[in-house]
Formats: sequence, structure tokens, C-alpha cells
Amino acid sequence: MILATRFYRVTLPYCFRIFSGVLLLLSVQSAWGAAIPVRTAPVRVSAAIQQSALLARVESHGAATLTAPVTGRVLGPLLPDGPVAAATIIARIAAPGLQSSIQTAQKQIAFSQGQYLRDQKLYQDGVIAQQNVAASRLTLAEAQSHLRILQAQAAQQTLSAPFAGSLHYLVPAGAVVNSGTAIATLDGRGKPWAQAYVTPSLARNLRPGSTVVLHGADWHGLGHVRSIGQSARHLGLVSVYIDLPAQSQALPGEWLQAKVQQVQGHAFQIPTAAVVMHAAQIEVFVIRKGKAMAVPVHIVASQAGQSWVQGALQTGEQVIISANDRLISGTPVQERQP
Repeated sequence: MILATRFYRVTLPYCFRIFSGVLLLLSVQSAWGAAIPVRTAPVRVSAAIQQSALLARVESHGAATLTAPVTGRVLGPLLPDGPVAAATIIARIAAPGLQSSIQTAQKQIAFSQGQYLRDQKLYQDGVIAQQNVAASRLTLAEAQSHLRILQAQAAQQTLSAPFAGSLHYLVPAGAVVNSGTAIATLDGRGKPWAQAYVTPSLARNLRPGSTVVLHGADWHGLGHVRSIGQSARHLGLVSVYIDLPAQSQALPGEWLQAKVQQVQGHAFQIPTAAVVMHAAQIEVFVIRKGKAMAVPVHIVASQAGQSWVQGALQTGEQVIISANDRLISGTPVQERQP
């Protein structure tokens, strides 16, 4: 009797553990058997289109550098950098003492004119000779001539845009410059094109004639790839030259948003929502025999909510596009109607 009691005391805890394990297993099997409702989308094959966004700068052969005609100070305020029309005043250069000389010449003209009128009156009254009137008239003419020379010099100190283009200043307002110093650059419209820099991998997939969607500040249009560089010497990037539309409003120096579409061959097209990342593996889940099965894939291209992938998929089968984060391979699922 004592031996039986000891046996029950020893074995009873183990019996409880076994019974709890059986209940847990039954509950897990019951939960495992409950199908998870999911939404799906069909797998189809199409041309894989990769869209790349670039920044392109408009260039042109029609460019000019505006230099200071005289030594002086650059007067402000200056125009903002950007597009300007032809004949726009870019800057004024104030030579030392020129404005004072102009003001002095204007005062000299006023005095000489008063003296000339006074001498005319005195001559009519018979007080002075005609020779004195002639001398006064000559003094007035010399003063007027001197003022015109000074005003011509002042006019030469004004820099104007010789053509419409994109303006960029090289010196700030208030700077003292010597004659011949570059004040600003003006890029014109002479045969403009756009230049962009791309990675070598992207350059290898580009072809001359490829369509490029261009967006400027207030216009958009379609351009075409003219040529592709053969080296990556510019910060490891390759230059791409793009022809602008015939009626382009782009000004040299302007930055454009460019989008290039590339066909990467044919691949399986699925919604991007179907693609999930598990650890370091990219996967999609497909429904096979009522269960979610993980299929490793490689993304070829992606845009506008669609992805093109390569992997062990079949055309027409359903990929799961919802509840992906709750699934593992073999989970029972139930397709839900949209």
C-alpha cells in the first residue's frame, strides 16, 4: 500500500504534463486548421518596364560672358538668377568719381547758359561787344559737349542681355571690379540640349532614340536620347545627352526632371503588394492546394504599383496580396472575393 502511494506521487506530475501537452497540440492543430482569408491577384507575363528618374541640365552653344567695361563698383540690386529677356539690364558699373563729374558738368551747363543769356541781353543794350557773346556761346557748347561725353561713359557702364537666356551672376552687388572682369554668364537658346549623368548600370541599358519624359518649370514634353557617354570619369557617372522637343521652352541653365523607361525583357507581372521580405529573402505567396506556398523571386523592375519578377511561378496562378505578414509556407488560406 505504501509502495503504491509513492508511485502515484512520483508519476502524477508527469501525467499532468503529458495531458497539458496533448491539449496544447490539439489547440495548435485546431488553430492551424483555420484558414486565413486572403485577397489574390493573377500572375501574368508582360514586358518588364523600369522607369528611372533623372535630373538633366539644359545646355547650349549660344552662351556669352558679360564683362565690366570700366573699373568701378557693381551697383545693386541685381536680378535673380534665371531666365531673362533680350535687352534686359543686367548690371551697372559705377566708375569712381563719374557721377560727381556728371553733376558738376550739369551745374557748369546751367551757369554757362545763364551767362550766355546775360551777355545776349547786354549786347542788345549795347553794353558789350558781339565778341563777348560769341565767347559765352562757345563756353556753353563746350560744357554741353563735356556732359555728353560723361553720359556716354555712364551708358557704357550698363550691361544688357544681348539675347534671351538664363542668367547667372559671378560677382555680388557692391563688388569693386576692374575693367574686363566677368560679371555674369548668359546661356542662350542656340541649339539647346539636356545633359544628365547616370550610373554605369543604367547607361548600359539605355539606347539612342529612347524616349525621355521631360518636365520643366512651366512646360513638359518628350525628348529622345541622342548619345551615351563611353566613360564614367564624372564622379563615376556616365553622361547622357538628350534632344529636346522642337518647340521646347527650356532655357540653357535650367534644370529638368527626366524620366526614362527601359524594357528589361519579359517577366512575371504581379502587384507590388504581393512581394514580401522574409529575412534576406524576397518572396511571394501563391495558393496551391488551399495553402500558401512561399516562392523566392528576384525583382526585375517596379513602377506604378506593379512589379516584374523572376522565379518559379506559373502564368495564371494566384499570388496573395493581403495578410502576407501572417503567412508561412503551408498555412491554410481561403481566397476572399474582392
